[in-house]
Amino acid sequence: MTAAAALAVAGAFWAAPALGDATITAGPTPNTYATTDVTIDQGQTITFQNSDQTAIHDVTSDQTGGDGQTLFESETVEPGKTAPVKRVVFLRTGDYPFHCSVHPFMKGTLHVTANGTPQAHTPDNPGPNPADLVPPDASVGILDSRISGVLFHRGVRVRLKSNEPARFKLTATSGKARLALGTFVVTRKTRTAKIGLTKKGKQLLFTANSVKLKLTAKVNDAADNRATASATRILR
Repeated sequence: MTAAAALAVAGAFWAAPALGDATITAGPTPNTYATTDVTIDQGQTITFQNSDQTAIHDVTSDQTGGDGQTLFESETVEPGKTAPVKRVVFLRTGDYPFHCSVHPFMKGTLHVTANGTPQAHTPDNPGPNPADLVPPDASVGILDSRISGVLFHRGVRVRLKSNEPARFKLTATSGKARLALGTFVVTRKTRTAKIGLTKKGKQLLFTANSVKLKLTAKVNDAADNRATASATRILR
């Protein structure tokens, strides 16, 4: 095999990582962004490239959303590595300052033009929508009635209902003990799911004759309108 052929074969197995529509680069000068200004259209993506061979870096938005989460961020990456900058596809036209969370003196600005269309928010990635201010109409129910069934399935089976796509963050408790936890998205009005038992939940159910189980849900839709729901049931 010729050297050129060998390189071609190697390239087939070691393809370069997919890049976004724009790139923010740290380095090669230590602890600096080479890209202090970057411009994208609405809905476009960004890749973070760490070309600083001396330190780990990331990209973190200065601003946070209504849920307290940064508007966008990348993973912290090692020298020579890349990572996508998450959630930039949801940004609308404007200027967004960013920094490195490891080295806060490293700063830059992301400019989003009026071109393009921002990606629509989902319950998993919610964001404000002035046209939607109504929280989801949500309810939950506990399907299990027997402790033996919960132990057999290693979780509590539940029914989730919502009048629109919504995310349910679920906690099942008995007294102060958290027995099961889980997060699910309902996309078609109704969904059944199983929330996994915690270590404490397994221990309590193995020794109990009956348990008063309370299921609580924190629910949000794509516009981050929020609701709560709950249900109780005696397991025997």
